[in-house]
Amino acid sequence: MPERRIATVLMLDVVDSTRVASELGDARYRELAARFNGLVRASLKRFGGKEEDHAGDGFFATFTQPDRAIRCAAALAEEVRTLGIEIRSGIHTGQTDDQAGKAHGIAVVIGARVMSLAQAGEILVTSTTKELATGSGFGFEDFSAHELKGVPGTWQVFAVTGMNDEQRARPLPAAEAAERRAAIEPSTRRERPRGAALIAGTLVGLVTIVAVAYALTREDPSRPKPRDEPTQLSEVVVQVDPERDPPIVKSISVPVPRVPQPGVSLDTSAHSMVVGQGGVWTVRFRTLFHVDPTRSEVRKRILIGGGFGFSFNLAEGLDKIWVVDAHDLGEVNPATDEQRGAMPLGTTSSAISTDIVVGAGSVWVGVSDGRLVRYDPRTGEDRTRTGLAPIDAMAFGHGSVWTTDIVGGTVSRYDAETMRRVAEIDVPTGADYLVSGDVSVWALSPGTGTLSRIDPTTNDVLGVVQVGPEPSGLTAGAGAIWVGDEDGVIRRVDEETRDVTEILLGAPVRTLAFDDETDTIWVDVA
Repeated sequence: MPERRIATVLMLDVVDSTRVASELGDARYRELAARFNGLVRASLKRFGGKEEDHAGDGFFATFTQPDRAIRCAAALAEEVRTLGIEIRSGIHTGQTDDQAGKAHGIAVVIGARVMSLAQAGEILVTSTTKELATGSGFGFEDFSAHELKGVPGTWQVFAVTGMNDEQRARPLPAAEAAERRAAIEPSTRRERPRGAALIAGTLVGLVTIVAVAYALTREDPSRPKPRDEPTQLSEVVVQVDPERDPPIVKSISVPVPRVPQPGVSLDTSAHSMVVGQGGVWTVRFRTLFHVDPTRSEVRKRILIGGGFGFSFNLAEGLDKIWVVDAHDLGEVNPATDEQRGAMPLGTTSSAISTDIVVGAGSVWVGVSDGRLVRYDPRTGEDRTRTGLAPIDAMAFGHGSVWTTDIVGGTVSRYDAETMRRVAEIDVPTGADYLVSGDVSVWALSPGTGTLSRIDPTTNDVLGVVQVGPEPSGLTAGAGAIWVGDEDGVIRRVDEETRDVTEILLGAPVRTLAFDDETDTIWVDVA
């Protein structure tokens, strides 16, 4: 019997795709389509959506919350304009049937019919979705009542006109869109035949396993012998030495906890892994794993958070491990693994994500509803600034707190003393994750696979570095920026020269963190 659930359905497709394909020709349109697919899948991952189906130039996805679906559609409507194209989106919330792992039912049909009413750049939602998203910072305009083909009754439809008190951008002028499409050229990278790729992948896997076995079992008087047999690169944390060949030092088993509900994938947050206080710390769902790198084992599993959230982020410093979700800021004593609540965050309906950093003797929390919190662990006092741009990710460096607004595509800089914004920086390629290096602040966009360099003296974007196709982790150390990727490669970007070198891991990177004491990188491989 099919499993039934309430879901928010998002349907989207490219406007005038046939005309665009004719204009570009087969090779260039394949390149555009590949980039478009990458943008969509990165945005679905970012906002917690599940890809249900993909055909041609259209996508069908589901979300557990309606506001996430709207934000995803709005972000994509902006991002695809870098390719010179427009999309249209339809959203409905209702009951679906899960059959063979895919959502079916009348709610899916309604979402598709609503999308068919939309024009270029428009996001149309049913009254059901509008009511559920009330209070999340969206502006709506009545799009009148419509009869939807194959669906009984008359349906009230609304257009999403604004977000966070700002009007949505209009479609690009035709000439500008055509100019952006004209810049798209086919990729020059040669693809290996599938059979060769499979053989190569198998060889890489065998080499990796041998490297792990060698690293774990070779005699070294200064290193304790591992207690278990070498672990393959699945459900592990891996220590990587960039100067070694092969680069893997050790692999420690960290089992993935049971998923709280079917179809929910392991989340990836901006700071879901840190190294410090004598351990490696990584979050998987609501479990914080304290990994002991000396004994090559999980020392403690700590259940965190009072409720299921979209993300849990970590920070290390001030003799504690700090944990934040959408509800609370908490601390973990690294010596005893005891946790306690530091302060509640007073969750609002638009506080769907939080991030955390440590700097200037304080713990800083950014909330997606536009709050910046400074907590002093010595006194237990906190200060909060409200009414700011949404904060999706953070970094601390160069005497400032840096935050990013994913949807707005901007990075904000706040003075650490006054907590006032001193700069707002437009990052055209996108800014999902942030890290502060020795020389610059860097913003990573998984959707475009780019790393943007921000000069902390001028607050200008000085350049963009192309990194991997599906970047999924960001850290800094040893004069470089390190980007993990789902293609199984860690990329090192030299801060001075911006040269990129690659380290083959051989398994998808979920997240990573730099170990300043050993100049190595710890990687979470789920």
